[in-house]
Parts: sequence; C-alpha cells; structure tokens
Amino acid sequence: MALFVYLETPESVSWVKLAADGTVKGRGQGPLAEVDGSGERIIAIVPGEDVLLCGAEVPGQKRRLLAQAVPYALEEQLIEDVDDLHFAFGAVTADEVNVAVVSHTKMNQWLALLKDAGLEADQLIPDVLTLPIKENAWHLLQLNQRLLLRTGTQTGMVLDAESAAINLDALLNEAGEHKPSVIHRQDFSDTGLDLASLDIDVTDEPASGLPLSVMAAAYDDKTSINLLQGPYSRRERVSRYWRPWRAAAGLLVGFVLVQFVITIADKQRLDAKKQALQTEIEQIYRQTFPDARKVVKPKLQMERALKSMRGGGTASDGGFAELLAQAGAQFKEADKLAVQRLSYKSGQLDVSLFIGDLQALDQLKQRLVDQGGLQVEIQSATAKGNQVEARLKIKGAAS
Repeated sequence: MALFVYLETPESVSWVKLAADGTVKGRGQGPLAEVDGSGERIIAIVPGEDVLLCGAEVPGQKRRLLAQAVPYALEEQLIEDVDDLHFAFGAVTADEVNVAVVSHTKMNQWLALLKDAGLEADQLIPDVLTLPIKENAWHLLQLNQRLLLRTGTQTGMVLDAESAAINLDALLNEAGEHKPSVIHRQDFSDTGLDLASLDIDVTDEPASGLPLSVMAAAYDDKTSINLLQGPYSRRERVSRYWRPWRAAAGLLVGFVLVQFVITIADKQRLDAKKQALQTEIEQIYRQTFPDARKVVKPKLQMERALKSMRGGGTASDGGFAELLAQAGAQFKEADKLAVQRLSYKSGQLDVSLFIGDLQALDQLKQRLVDQGGLQVEIQSATAKGNQVEARLKIKGAAS
C-alpha cells in the first residue's frame, strides 16, 4: 500500500491510497494532520515551481563525486548561492546528469509540515515528474492558473496559465529535432486554455476527480527524482538524530570498559590476597604443629587440632576457632567496628571493641544472636568521642 500526499498548500492537501495492483483504496482532501499514514509507504509530492529541473555536464564524474561537482557546474545558471541550495540527482549518462535543485528552506518547510502531522516521507517528488510519459509526446496537466508540463523522463516545469501558450511555443521551437509530435492535455480547471495557435497537435484526455489520482496512477520511481538525498536521506536524518548522542555513547562504552578492567584487576588482587592468606595460614599451622606432614585444609586441620588439645569438644561447647569464626563473620558486617582486645577462656570469648554508636552496638548484638546463633552479653558500653567503647561476652549456643 502506498500513500500519495500532494502538499499543494500548508493548509490543505489531497491524498490517495493505492494498493500494490494500482487499485484506489481511498482518497480525500483536507488538513495534513488528518491524513493517516500509519504502516504506509509515503510519497509526498511537492509543487514543481519550487524545484528547478535541469541537466549538468559532468564529463567522467563518478556518481559519488557529483555532490561536489554539480553545484559549481550549475553555479552560473542559479540566482541563489549554491550553499543555500540542495541538489538531488537523477539519471546519469556519460557526460550529463539530470538534477533537481531546490532551496534548503523549502526542503525544511516540507519536512516540518510532514513531521508536525506525524508523517515521514519515503520519497519527496516534484509534481511534474509524476505525470504520465508517452513516447514522442509531452504531457500537460492544468490546475487553474498552474500548468504542469512534463517534457521527458526527468524534465519538466510549471507554467503560468496567462503566458502558457507563448511559453509552450518557445519551448517547442527550442526543442528542435527533439520536438514532440503531440501534447496530451488534462484540464482540471474551468479556464479552457486556448492552445490552437501552437504548431502541434494537442489532444484532450479525460480529467475528473482529483488531479493527484492521475499523478499516483502514472508515478514511477525509476523515472522520478527523489529529493530525499544527501543530507535529507533517511539514513542521514537518522544519523543526524544519533550524532549528538555519539559522544555520550562513547563515554558510556568507555566507562563500561574501565569498570570491566577494574573488576578484573580487583578479582586478580583479591585472588592474590586470598592466596597470600592461605599461605600465611599454612605457615602458622606448620609453626604450631611442626610434626604435621601433609597440609590440605590448614584452617580445618587447625580447628580439629585445637579441639583435640582441649580434649575434644562439640559444636555446643564453643571451641575457640569455631566461636571466633562465627563472631568474626558478624563483625565484618558492622560499620566502623575496630576490635581492641579479645581473650578466650572456658568456652567464652571476651571482646573489647570500638563501634560507631549504641544503635550499631545493639544491631551487632542482634546479628550475633540471630545470624551467628550465639549468646551475647554486653558487659559495658562507654561513649568516647564520636564512638562507643564496649566489652562483650560471647558464648556458643545453649544446649
């Protein structure tokens, strides 16, 4: 399905919807904002008087270099500065290229109209390049005081009704050996333009309904020039919207990479620290038990050896290593905690420490009880500066 929208005026447009087989599925006129283009391929048609169709001689130029060569090849024929103009390219021969020239101001106005209506055109075509093409013939479509004239595959212009006969006569003389044998005319106006003075056959064809219906039915993108090229192409427009975010995206990617490197470095550092601690534990174990032959799990082996030295024990009798491990796991979770002294006697761990405040002390006690499964008694708690000095008595869980 294709939607053709004729941007005749900013206030009112005509539109036609065509199925793939050319069947008309809808048509109408009204404000552009009321046109529903969702899911459609949109061909926007613009007034030809705002677009100059011409040819530029560019011998041997490759298509990718046309954007640089054509503006200067046409500079002397143009009133406006080439920097203010947009150049769209059509068919290219060995030495010449068909060009559509339009001001950036007009391009931006048309695109803004479409955007405000929630539409994005796939193609933007001058109206004269949507008229029917027949061999050795010109096609003339009259819209009140405007006459659209197509003189070739990618050539044409808009004439004023008052001077149309004179201008047509001049164009026919200028065509020379390329002069057509007939002009096919469709008159959608009430003026009844008299072209009897022309030295050429003029045949009148049916003209009813919307002129856009004729354009849509005859439209062929292979014989038109799409103005949405260069800076106005869809790819360039998407790139233009994306461009302001490229720096931010680059920073984000850089940040992620830095974080990844930091994470790897931290992991390596922690692995090294873990290995160093493991080595230190093993050294302490060997110093404590010089007769040990094989050290596989020094922490576990030391706990068992200590229990054995105390004459055995159970989980409930609060062996020193086990009790210290259970309490130490909760000490790590406390903020601003610093252990000053600790001692172990008769299954009881006496700890002197500094901690942030009384609330933090109560939270530590609660964790030792709830998560460590220990018995805890706060023997003293004294405020010193912005910290609290406390003594705790910690035992294993009651039997």
